[in-house]
Amino acid sequence: MARSSRISLPLSSLAILLAVAVAPRAAASGFQLRDQSGSGQGNAYAGASAGGADISSMFFNPAALIRYQGNQLQFGLTEILPSSKFSAGASSRSGSAVPVGGAASTGNVASSATLPTLYALWSLDQDLKLGISVNVPFGLTTQYDPTWAGRYQAVKSHLETLDITPTLAYRMDPKWSLGVALVARRAKAELSQAIDTGYVAQTALQAAHLVNPTNPGTGQPIVSPGPGTDGFVDVKGSSWAYGYKLGLIYEPSASLRLGFAYQSRIRETIKGTATFTVPSGALQAALPSLVAANPGALPGIIPSVFASLAQATTNGSASAVVDLPASLSLGMIYDVSSTFSLSAEIADTKWSSFKELRVKFSNQAAQPDQYTAENWKDALFVALGATCKPGDAWTYRVGVALDKTPVPDANRTPRIPDADRFWLSGGVGYQFTKAFGIDAGYSHLICKDSTVNLQGGSDPTNQAKFFGGNLSGTYKNSIDILALQARYTF
Repeated sequence: MARSSRISLPLSSLAILLAVAVAPRAAASGFQLRDQSGSGQGNAYAGASAGGADISSMFFNPAALIRYQGNQLQFGLTEILPSSKFSAGASSRSGSAVPVGGAASTGNVASSATLPTLYALWSLDQDLKLGISVNVPFGLTTQYDPTWAGRYQAVKSHLETLDITPTLAYRMDPKWSLGVALVARRAKAELSQAIDTGYVAQTALQAAHLVNPTNPGTGQPIVSPGPGTDGFVDVKGSSWAYGYKLGLIYEPSASLRLGFAYQSRIRETIKGTATFTVPSGALQAALPSLVAANPGALPGIIPSVFASLAQATTNGSASAVVDLPASLSLGMIYDVSSTFSLSAEIADTKWSSFKELRVKFSNQAAQPDQYTAENWKDALFVALGATCKPGDAWTYRVGVALDKTPVPDANRTPRIPDADRFWLSGGVGYQFTKAFGIDAGYSHLICKDSTVNLQGGSDPTNQAKFFGGNLSGTYKNSIDILALQARYTF
């Protein structure tokens, strides 16, 4: 018989609420989404911080708005089609090294996603621009079969964010322009994973120095992992948080534009609850045999062991503070001629601020702080692009980029099996009238294979790590991205 209850978030769940979007499912390193423009997609976002091709560049540099005239509205959709397949898997329990059953390989565990973008520009005068944008800067979803070999590490991981960003740009003189933006970010997340309840109970009995008698029918300890002892937890949480962007555009000549932008880190305070389903019937049925096998035990000690396990599912609240990273970017656009331009971009995302995720519980006496070490590193994105406008209504774009992962090999997990990736991009634009045009872009991301090699260790007090167990295997990843946007000037 299963038991369900609403409980406060344990670290093993809440700690990944902001890190659930596995990077091979995303189109930038970590769990960042760079895909914010149909025109930018065509040249791998080279030159985005220098003003790009249209007002969508305000996402990367708020000062970019100064380059555009009139009032404009822009709407886009980006379809991300990822593939991530796990193979050669090996999983075992910490301490005992007993193999964990379940599939050692998977089909595609990455879910496709459609990202909307909305941009608007109002020209207050020639030198003062007001804009607003709506974007999804972090997110996406992975889904494993709930019986796979790594189920104690991850089953479902989902993150969605929404940024609403009012923006102001001002031209200080013919060469220098300044921009500033305020960011309001909504984050929602869901996480699920299996719980090895049989092994948790078995380990607790060992820690209490109690005899765990053998089951005559199976030859295994009466309290042990096995069919019907897996539990399950589904975690949900949400938050609002706020940040800012700053940008400069420098135009030393009519043919050269340079852009520098800073996006602040945003501190998310995630609050939420979890639903646990725990198969308690097998443990309750074992109580008489355990009492009989431990005649010298103190009265009530065996029930107290099971009661202590139940305390982990006590109703309550918890919170975790997570700093989403700041970034610095530098872009360049050089007009070789009136019909051809070259562009470049370099961005440094400060993922090194992502050192740990710590959970604080409301009931500190029963549930002290827990944490998961991340220790990510800063990650570089470098892109080169070219744009050709042959003189008619068409625009043609190409680009390449190198996107480095922030995830150290030792910290790679099934939730974040991130690896370096290389972008190949191309796109077109067509201007139907002076007021209306569209842009389309396509990118294929070649991702390095990534390996997972997690060791649960030998310390049961580090529950998130120990009961997650040992897991190794290889991910083969790739991503295709299609982007389409419409532009309207009024």
